[in-house]
Amino acid sequence: MIRISAIRRTTAASLLLAAVVSLSGVAGCRPDPTPTAATERTVATGGSVGTSDRTATDGRFTLEVKPSSSDPTTISVVVTDTQSAFDKMADEQLEGLIEVRADAPVLGTIEKLSEREVSFSPSFPLLAGQEYLVRFHRRAEPGANRLECRYRVAAPEAAPAPTVTALYPTSTVLPANHLKFYIVFSEPMQPGEIWGYFRLDDLDNNRPVPRPFRHTELWSRDRKTLTLWFHPGRVKQGVNLNVELGAILVEGRRYRLNISGNWPSARGTPLGDDITRDFTAGPADHQQPDVAKWKVTVPAAHSSSPLVCGLGSPLDWALLHSDVRVETTAGRPVVGTIQTSNNESTWTFTPQSAWQPGRYRIAVGSVLEDLAGNSLERPFEVDVTDAKSAEPTSAGTRHREFTIQP
Repeated sequence: MIRISAIRRTTAASLLLAAVVSLSGVAGCRPDPTPTAATERTVATGGSVGTSDRTATDGRFTLEVKPSSSDPTTISVVVTDTQSAFDKMADEQLEGLIEVRADAPVLGTIEKLSEREVSFSPSFPLLAGQEYLVRFHRRAEPGANRLECRYRVAAPEAAPAPTVTALYPTSTVLPANHLKFYIVFSEPMQPGEIWGYFRLDDLDNNRPVPRPFRHTELWSRDRKTLTLWFHPGRVKQGVNLNVELGAILVEGRRYRLNISGNWPSARGTPLGDDITRDFTAGPADHQQPDVAKWKVTVPAAHSSSPLVCGLGSPLDWALLHSDVRVETTAGRPVVGTIQTSNNESTWTFTPQSAWQPGRYRIAVGSVLEDLAGNSLERPFEVDVTDAKSAEPTSAGTRHREFTIQP
């Protein structure tokens, strides 16, 4: 394994792969210990990009490069004789007949397919985008032909750069105590030490906001969605970081969230362009969401029209997908698709099958919260000196019933 690894690094710096077959003559086919390269003449054919075979012939011997039909980096080199040059050759004699080299010899396997054919296979795939020179030497008699052809492995198509497909919340006005963003990428991004790729700018004062982010990476299971938190210690009033550094957002000011285009995906390709989101800080929000105040528009029976809920204000995009569902009053889930709109202030559920008449309910987990972290269970900021406000409301699931009329 060590030998193969070292040799492969050598071939990466070279465009040349030579398959050299040494034959000492038709009779007996013994290797010539002192070949005279100067007496060889070359018969060559041009190579081209792709997986079609590459061949050269002198009328008697034919040199052929055979790429795999499914992988052009995997090849075999076959030499065919119109007579029986390989008939009496033992396996140990074959070992000295074919050499694959770039700047140094590389490993490969040679075998006799028949009395008229030998085949050489490299021990590792060729390099995509590289051109190789393939040779077969006849050194039996002065003036013998040397066959050669070229084979180029097609370069892989360049993969598109990753993109930010969505950034939540979508509103251009966020509460001054806003808590987090969700950044959705087209593919997994490179994790670890990501904080240098983010910056929050105060546009009104033309300066970056110091230390705004919580340095904890929270990724979705597919590693395509990142939860980017403002540091809670900067958001909560009276907490040490809030006192020492001040609030992250100030009501009325304009801000810009910057995501650097240098951030690479897991496969190493950077975003390319910087991603920005401008917003204005609005009044702080300390009110808990209330399911009872949602405006529910009920669809008609036997239709696939959506159930629409007006939430009154923007709520957390991710939790609207994970913690709000539709079920029968008996608790049987209704299968369908969830969408949000109007800056995450409208929740829409489209059933997989047409609505049947009956009683249903919207089940909402108590963790559902707004943009400032106020959940159904408790507000984000709690006055611990006020026993009543410090007590959470019911932690159970909230329900909002509706009826599909026949």
